[in-house]
Amino acid sequence: MKRIRTGFFLAPLMSLLLSLSLAAGAEPVPTALTTPFSASQGPRLLGQSLPEEDDAKLSTPLGSLWKLFVYSWLQTRDAAAGHEPVHEPPYRCEPGARQADDEYCCEPGESVERDQALQRSCGPYFDPQRLGLTAQDWARFGASFWPDNGAGQSVPSWLSQLDALRPETLVPVASLLDALQHVPDSARQAARQALLPNTLRDPGLLAALGSSPRFKTWSWFDAKGERIGGAAGWLADGSAFWFGAPGTSQHALQQHAGWLAQAWRPSGRLYAAADEASQHVQPCVQVQLFARYPLQAIQPTPPDGLLPTSAAPYTLHFVNGQQLSVPGGADNPLRLSHRQGRPELSAQWPLEDYIARVIDREGDARETAAAHALAVVARTWLRQNAEQDLSGCLRVEDSSQAQRVSPRPPSAAARQVAAFTAELVLEGHAPVRYHRDQGAPGVLSWSEAVAAHRSGEGMAEILYTSYPQLVLRGWHQAASCQELPEAMQWLLERQARWRSRLRQVSGFEALQAPIKVCQLERGVPFAEPDRLRIHLREWWSREGRVTLIHEYLHLAFRHHPNGQDEALIERLAQQLVDS
Repeated sequence: MKRIRTGFFLAPLMSLLLSLSLAAGAEPVPTALTTPFSASQGPRLLGQSLPEEDDAKLSTPLGSLWKLFVYSWLQTRDAAAGHEPVHEPPYRCEPGARQADDEYCCEPGESVERDQALQRSCGPYFDPQRLGLTAQDWARFGASFWPDNGAGQSVPSWLSQLDALRPETLVPVASLLDALQHVPDSARQAARQALLPNTLRDPGLLAALGSSPRFKTWSWFDAKGERIGGAAGWLADGSAFWFGAPGTSQHALQQHAGWLAQAWRPSGRLYAAADEASQHVQPCVQVQLFARYPLQAIQPTPPDGLLPTSAAPYTLHFVNGQQLSVPGGADNPLRLSHRQGRPELSAQWPLEDYIARVIDREGDARETAAAHALAVVARTWLRQNAEQDLSGCLRVEDSSQAQRVSPRPPSAAARQVAAFTAELVLEGHAPVRYHRDQGAPGVLSWSEAVAAHRSGEGMAEILYTSYPQLVLRGWHQAASCQELPEAMQWLLERQARWRSRLRQVSGFEALQAPIKVCQLERGVPFAEPDRLRIHLREWWSREGRVTLIHEYLHLAFRHHPNGQDEALIERLAQQLVDS
C-alpha cells in the first residue's frame, strides 16, 4: 500500500477518503460497538493486565500491521514445509523503475529479504499477489492458528478475509491483541528477532524500554484527518500490546518512550524473563567453574553428576586454603565430576542466566546504565570467544582470563539487567574487552562506566565511548557478509564432484540454493544453516579449504545427526579436500 504523505491540504481530503474507503468494504467496526482512536485522545497503551475501562471498546486502523500477519503466514508456511521451505524470492528495487513504497524497501538495484522487509515496513514485499497468497490459503491459515475453542470464538472477519488486510481497516484493539496472542510461537519468535532493529534505532527508546518490546510500527489518520501512529507487538514474556498516540509512529514512540516504561514497570513486564518458547531458542552456555582455582574437596560430599536439588549449601574447599559456600537447589544446577582425584564443578545455563551471573560477579546491578553496558559487553565477549560443542552449547571457562561468573543463583537485580538487554551484542571488526578500572580503546572500564551512569549517561553512550567502531545488534540477527566470490565459485564447482561420494553417507542433502561464503575477521569459523552461509578467515591454504569443506558439510547434513558428528565431518573434509 502506498503511504500517503501529510500536507496542509490533506486533512479534509483524508477524512473524506477514509470514510469512502470504509464504506467501500474495508469492514469497519460498527461505531455502536467501538470508538475509533483519535489524535485528541493522547497516548494509549493496551495489553495484558493494562486496558483501562474506557479503552475496552477502542478500535484502531491497521496501518501497516497487516504486514506482520502476512509475515506470520510465511513463517508458518515454511515451518509446515519441514526440510523443504518455499523461500519466496527477495523483492528487488529496480533501477529506473521506482515503484510505490520502494523507498521503504531498498535502494535502486538492491534487494530486500523477508526479515529486513518486515523491519523496514516494505509493503511491496508482502503483497499477496507477489507471494501467490490466495484467499483460500489465508482462510486456512487463520483457522489453523485460531481454532474454534467450542465457546463460539472464531477468527474475526478482519483477519479471515484477505482483502480486509488494508491500512484503513478499523479493528477493535482487543481483537488485534487476541490475534497477536494467537500467532504461532515459531512465527512470533522470528518476528521478534526481525523487529529488534526498531528498538535499537533510537537511543532514547532503547534507554527507556530496553530490548524486551519488539514491535511493528503503524501510522494512519483518524476520522478528522489527523495523523496517528504507534506500534504493536510482544514483550519478552509473550504478552501482546498495542500503543497509539498523535503523530507518526516515530514521533509517538520518541515522545512517549518514558511514558510507556512507566506504564509497564509496575507489572514487572518490562523486565520479565522470556517465555518458554523464547527460552527454547536461547543459546545454552557450559561453564567450567573455578577453572584456574582447583578444588580440594566439597562438603557434604555428593556423588558425581548433577548435584541433588536440596537447598542445603555446599562448602567448597580450594587447594589454596580458601573456602566458599554455595547454595544447592533446583535454581542453581551444578554438576560434579572428578579429574586426577580432584573434584571439578561445571554448569549449563541459558544465555541470559549466565549473563546475570556475570553481572553479579564482575559488576553491580544497582549501577543501572553501567550494568546494562556490561551485560552487552559480556554477551559480546562470549560470542567472540566461546567455543561451540557438539550439542550446540557455547563452552567457556570461569576465570580471570575469560570472564568470571557467580556460582550462586543470580540476584533479582542482575536478572532484570540481563532481561532489559536480552540478546543485545556489539557487532563490528574489533574485539571487546573490559577491566575493573583501566579503560582504553576497545576496553570498557567498569569504574568509568559507573561514573558515566551517575552523570546521567545511558547504556548506548557508555558503549559507544569505549567501542566507537561497533554497533548494537541482536544475537540472532544475521551476521554481515563480505562475500568471497572466488571461494563460492570453488565450492560450487566441487559440489557436483563430491555428490556421488557423499550420497553414501546417511543424511546428505544436495543443496539447491547457492551457498554464500563470507569473510570472517576474527573468531571461530561457523555456518548459518538457515541462511546457507559460511563464515571463515581464509580459504586459499589447504587448511583453509578443509575448514570451508567442513562448514559446507555441516550445511549438507544439517537435518541429520551426522551433521553434529564433528569427527565424521572433519574426516570427510580431509578426504574431499584433495579430490
